[in-house]
Amino acid sequence: MFRYAEVLVDVANRRLDQSYHYLIPENLSLNIGMRVLVPLQNRKVQGLVVNMTEELPEGMEGITFKPILEIIDENSLVPPDLIELAHWLAQTTICSVAQSLHTVWPLLNGKIEDWIVLLVSIKDADVQTLQWLDPEAFRGLKVLNRARKKAISVKVFLKRAEISEGTLEKLIKQGWVRKETRFVTTGDYASPDPITRPGQNNRGKGYSSRTDRIYDLTEEQAAVVRDVLSILEEGSPQTVLLYGVTGSGKTDVYRELITQVLDQGGDAILLVPEISLTSQVARYFETQFGEQVIILHSGLRQSEKTKAWQDILAGHKRIVIGARSAVFAPLPHLRLIILDEEHDGAYKQDENPKYHARDVARKRMDQRKGVVLLGSATPSLEAYAAAQSGKIRMLTMTTRIGASVLPPVEIVDMRDELRQGNRSIFSLSLQQKLRERIDRGEQTMLFLNRRGYSTFVVCRECGYVVSCSNCDIALTYHTQGQAMRCHYCDHKELPPHTCPKCGSRYIRFFGQGTQRVEEEIQGLFPEVPMLRLDFDTTRSSEGHNRILDKFRRQEALVLVGTQMMAKGLDFPNVTLVGVIAADQTLNMPDFRARERTFQLLTQVAGRAGRSTKPGEVIIQTYSPQDSAVMRAAHHDFQGFFWEEIRYRRERKYPPYTHIIRVLLMHEKEDRVIKGANDLGACLRQGMQDPRFGNNEMDILGPAPAVLSRLRNQWRWQISIKGTRQDLLRSFLHQGVQRFFKNPASGGIILNIEVNPLTS
Repeated sequence: MFRYAEVLVDVANRRLDQSYHYLIPENLSLNIGMRVLVPLQNRKVQGLVVNMTEELPEGMEGITFKPILEIIDENSLVPPDLIELAHWLAQTTICSVAQSLHTVWPLLNGKIEDWIVLLVSIKDADVQTLQWLDPEAFRGLKVLNRARKKAISVKVFLKRAEISEGTLEKLIKQGWVRKETRFVTTGDYASPDPITRPGQNNRGKGYSSRTDRIYDLTEEQAAVVRDVLSILEEGSPQTVLLYGVTGSGKTDVYRELITQVLDQGGDAILLVPEISLTSQVARYFETQFGEQVIILHSGLRQSEKTKAWQDILAGHKRIVIGARSAVFAPLPHLRLIILDEEHDGAYKQDENPKYHARDVARKRMDQRKGVVLLGSATPSLEAYAAAQSGKIRMLTMTTRIGASVLPPVEIVDMRDELRQGNRSIFSLSLQQKLRERIDRGEQTMLFLNRRGYSTFVVCRECGYVVSCSNCDIALTYHTQGQAMRCHYCDHKELPPHTCPKCGSRYIRFFGQGTQRVEEEIQGLFPEVPMLRLDFDTTRSSEGHNRILDKFRRQEALVLVGTQMMAKGLDFPNVTLVGVIAADQTLNMPDFRARERTFQLLTQVAGRAGRSTKPGEVIIQTYSPQDSAVMRAAHHDFQGFFWEEIRYRRERKYPPYTHIIRVLLMHEKEDRVIKGANDLGACLRQGMQDPRFGNNEMDILGPAPAVLSRLRNQWRWQISIKGTRQDLLRSFLHQGVQRFFKNPASGGIILNIEVNPLTS
């Protein structure tokens, strides 16, 4: 019988973010992974039992320990490997363990509330007793009498009965009601019934053997499958990069690998970059694996997520397909995690903990001795560099499946178009080729990485740009609703008829968005059915699938879209892809801008000619000589990689260094500037420590963030750069501790991110 439990308290506060020891009452039967209610300072909080012991750690003798109050849930046991994962996640992303726990095990969600329980109903009380009650108290009893189970939270009770806290105390003293503390969860579930797997005595009801394959593998695909299975058989954690050109059949490789893993009694996770892609990808797998497939993503309601996790833990679901957060799925026999389009920035979480799904996948496979498979036609420079240096393995697929070949790409210099008098957003070449496709009944995809009609509204007299009142960003004009909108905080306002600054009537819309492209296509080809795929047209849960299904059924000949269009789409009748403006991503203030441009152009170009009909691609640009554009036009990833990696090495950018960025935010600009300068001084003070000063660390800033104001918060940033991530984390932690002892830190919000993907 253990006497003490080590409990990790669920408090998102760095000062209290640790485990504490509590006495285990004799009437409680605890297990590691249980949620419990414990006292902390002057309140009651949720905690997670992470260890139990008979003997206390050294130095704790003679301390009086408080007892655990109660078990919140006996059935929802957090697996030990996920508890370990939460600690690792907190350490590597520099956030609280409580935040990490809620990310790793979202079923912890809940809150502690004071509830009122009715002890004597009005019907059972005699008339004389009721006469002692004032009207307010009597009203409160009537509310409680009508409540389900004759109990209600204090907050709801006071509001619904419209009574004071003094009256509530009076009811408690007179014995009408009792106040008690309850832990209210957002979704509990029953303990699952585990099933057996191949290799055990029986195959349980959640297991089904291989379904007949509905695809044929090429020699390249079969070789990749054999190699990955051989790596899995080694029984050691491995990361494998699958570099396969667009259309080489990576999805079929994933299906065959998952088939083999399931046959061997294992489970698998397949990650895709965005929620909108999950159902489309899941269709391929549900055809073969049926009800063993489940979709997981952050858009699920809590009840849906609870049911999904119950089915996963019970072994009824063996394949999880989902976006970033699905990497935490608690599959009991997890052996393989696949990241499709591994280069995509959507795999990085924007909120604490700011994890990258690739890093979490590698940690989970370290725990399970499994394989992480990274698939992409345009791998991230970090992944490809790791493969080149031998840190991870690499497999390649260099040819498209079937009769399709990579499409030829034409680069159009839009400066020449202007000199020839063409003021349209479409080059003459694109207009001609688009007309040819329409005449032949073939389909075209037009890519522009901006939604809306115009990217900004500007006065031609004084240069005033209409900006968001909450953010340091120009408003985008949308014809739908005839309004200007901020794409960061969703602030909306009507466009002005005259300049708010100088009063001029010459205020105009500039730039171009997907709505503008759609309108101009309709002007050129009024009879041609077309569709638009961007954030505005896919706000509903089924908007994305509805548009793509229509295009797949060839109800439209032209699809205009943003980068949603660049990922994993396969339409046999698409023979032309047009990139309206390649420069929009190229000129971003970010050292990764050229990498993103190359990836986007290559991925979009890969949508053309994926069947027997040959395809063509037109890239319109004002920078035709830029190497990212030229390399993408020639499908030359290796050439781009060696050129870009040389640039990164010379300037000490990742993967040759690590960067930790601290974003400081406050609603007052002077406060955030002072705070940023004080944090910079605290960090520089730490450079005097020989552990840090001798390790080639650089402090960059303080400086205004790229978006200096967002959602009414002024933003400054400081970055530290170095070769050893563990030293950078330790250095920053000490600097931040010194900063918070300074009065200038009051009210300042710190947002810390390890290896950010954007500037």
